[in-house]
Amino acid sequence: MKISENTINILKNFSNINGSILVRPGNVLTTVGTQRTIFATATVEEEFPQQFAIYELPKFLGILSLFHDHDITFGENQLTIVGGNHIVNFTYADVSTIISPPVDKKIVVDPAEIEFSINHFDFHKVLKAAAILQVPNIAVVGDGETIKVSAVNSKNPTSDTFSIEVGATDKRFNMVFRVEYLVKLLPLSYNIKINSKGISSFTDNNIQYFIMTESNESVFNS
Repeated sequence: MKISENTINILKNFSNINGSILVRPGNVLTTVGTQRTIFATATVEEEFPQQFAIYELPKFLGILSLFHDHDITFGENQLTIVGGNHIVNFTYADVSTIISPPVDKKIVVDPAEIEFSINHFDFHKVLKAAAILQVPNIAVVGDGETIKVSAVNSKNPTSDTFSIEVGATDKRFNMVFRVEYLVKLLPLSYNIKINSKGISSFTDNNIQYFIMTESNESVFNS
């Protein structure tokens, strides 16, 4: 079995969320942050034949980078990577050492009172603005007419801000995210849903992230 470049890029992204991963049989990869405030799922082109755990995902990806071409065989206790005259045996981790999403529990966003789309250019721009302004939050703000995505310091209303208008709404809300979570997302265009309970989803084709808003700082008024 070969792991495609697209899947490797997803695994690299997931390693920023959690340095370990439990891969289950099939073509869906999932991960969850160690604080369980960000969850991600991606449908990939490979069909993994069995469950296995990797404790040091960056190490595994580093090993794969040693191969120009590779073929992976999955054994009971380890996988074997072969490429030309190079061979690596990589031992699985104990499943109990991995923080992974439960298989029997789904995150539900719908019904989502807030929904809009943001292209990859604007998504990158607002994160860059947060870094330049040195503010810790991204806020999705509805004033009863427009939806704006803003780089802000939610605890300091007099701080510098940067905003991008992304849609229309008849509701009023101020849903606050930590920048440190949003920078973990791939730089894509996203359809974003947020419900009044503070659960959000960021979706682009085959990948989806679920992120909790800051409950003490977020407000929703229908």
